[in-house]
Amino acid sequence: MPMAEGDSKDSELEAELHEVQHMVSRERLSLDEPGPDRTCFLSHVGAQPKLVPGPWIGHRDLVYAMALANLSQSQRTSLARAVLVEHGREFGVGRLTLEAVSSGLPLGGSSLRLAHRQGGGLRCLHTWALGVAPSPTPCDWLLLRAQPEWALDEPAPALRIKGLRTLTMLGGTVLVLVDTAVAALQIARILGEDVPVQAHPRFAPYLERVDPEARVLLWPHDAIEGPGLQRHTVVAAVLVSAPEPVRQQLEAWRQRQEKSAEPLRVSEAGCPGRVDRTHLAAFWEACGRPRVLLRGDSAWSAEGAAWLRGALGATVEVQGRATQLSLI
Repeated sequence: MPMAEGDSKDSELEAELHEVQHMVSRERLSLDEPGPDRTCFLSHVGAQPKLVPGPWIGHRDLVYAMALANLSQSQRTSLARAVLVEHGREFGVGRLTLEAVSSGLPLGGSSLRLAHRQGGGLRCLHTWALGVAPSPTPCDWLLLRAQPEWALDEPAPALRIKGLRTLTMLGGTVLVLVDTAVAALQIARILGEDVPVQAHPRFAPYLERVDPEARVLLWPHDAIEGPGLQRHTVVAAVLVSAPEPVRQQLEAWRQRQEKSAEPLRVSEAGCPGRVDRTHLAAFWEACGRPRVLLRGDSAWSAEGAAWLRGALGATVEVQGRATQLSLI
């Protein structure tokens, strides 16, 4: 009995997903997840959940930036031995031909194009996050991480100087919660000299100017419970591109810390300098209208996938959390 057209397309899609999974999880290469007997490509400063020592590859600017951080001796040894790559130049790991491509984000931020060394097969472009002007490259599959700036139907407005300056007039410290050093640097650059900032030790080495007396404090999402906040009188908090678990953690922290009748003011904002739907649509077109493998926060992924399918007509596969762990 001949295979129906729909069944044939489903079978082809399943085969391609299997090939993509093999390329990003079963070769000698790993992406932002250092592991034993694998070479790790570092895409952005702070994109790694845990910076495990091992063989590393990264863009030259990223490696130089990481040298400023407070690393352990074993991490510094790995950094000194890291292979430096440039945007637009091919290199190889195992059976893959790779190319670092500018993501449009600072500190040497890079997407990664993957293809088979012997030619043929799929071409994939793995992204962690994208700035407003990332470098496109033709590919069959675009691996995206859902981000609220483009995935949500009604995203929070990007953080602005005016809004932060207004909050500083309340007196005390304005806590700005971000996920990585990349976001902290983007915010600090937007604020410039008009609104000075202080920062968590994880972020401070990457910022051009840090004022220990500044009223704006850049702080990691995952350090809300850290002891460093205890010495600050926080009067307002801004959640930048924060998923629901971070919101819940901040609310629990606020309830424990609040000792006056005046409630802590909490607002949300998007990270400045990140791709929105208009920019992402243009990027997707420039990449050759590839199929999309979407990962990340489930709420963001659901809205983002619906938009990709409905507005762009893209073929989209959403990876659940369990599959993400094996993929990435």
